[in-house]
Amino acid sequence: MRPILTISLFLNASVLLHSCAFAPVNNQYEKAGTLKKGNVELSGAFTGYTAVGGGESVNTNNNLGFRAGYGISDKFDLKFRYERLMPGSNYGEVFDDENFKGANYFSIVPKFSIIPEKLSFSVPLNYYSFADEFNGEGNASLIGFTPQLFYTFTNKKSTADLTLGTKVDCFFGGGASVFPGLTIGAGFSKDLNKWALRPEVGATFIGGGSFLSYGLGLQVMIPKKSK
Repeated sequence: MRPILTISLFLNASVLLHSCAFAPVNNQYEKAGTLKKGNVELSGAFTGYTAVGGGESVNTNNNLGFRAGYGISDKFDLKFRYERLMPGSNYGEVFDDENFKGANYFSIVPKFSIIPEKLSFSVPLNYYSFADEFNGEGNASLIGFTPQLFYTFTNKKSTADLTLGTKVDCFFGGGASVFPGLTIGAGFSKDLNKWALRPEVGATFIGGGSFLSYGLGLQVMIPKKSK
């Protein structure tokens, strides 16, 4: 028998994953503060995902991502996000490599300020596309949305912050699936209003186990041009 059988069973039983065992996008590399009207955000990140359950673990996928955002108003941002999901380092030890060559993730992210700089709410609209070779169906897709809350603590010098995030992934296709998750991230910079390095860890809870996520993002803010 292959190792990590417990994880293989609970992943393959999930409606979300169909025949492809990948972790849904969890880490946001985000803070509660909005961009403010006319400002632009560009960011990129690398994230690793590990499935954990029954005392066993497997690196399911590693993601490279990019995000661009624009401040529609002082209290509302609109962002676009893309990530490429790639098989993890020991994916083949548990799953058939032909089942997962990778996936594409696209998301439109409206973000609303509740308490300026401290509390915000977003509802990303998500689309995953991937090859479903196992079922012989060619390309397959998943759609869903993810309500999220962010609460941020920032030091007085605006050089470091800590953000707590909660979310619920809601997927549709072959039935509805709901998976809660959380993130803890930090930002470090000489001026967080201009740029930040953002390490972050998180977890998505699914079946009898969870996906642990860990990564590093770089966020750059571009101010609007003054007249």
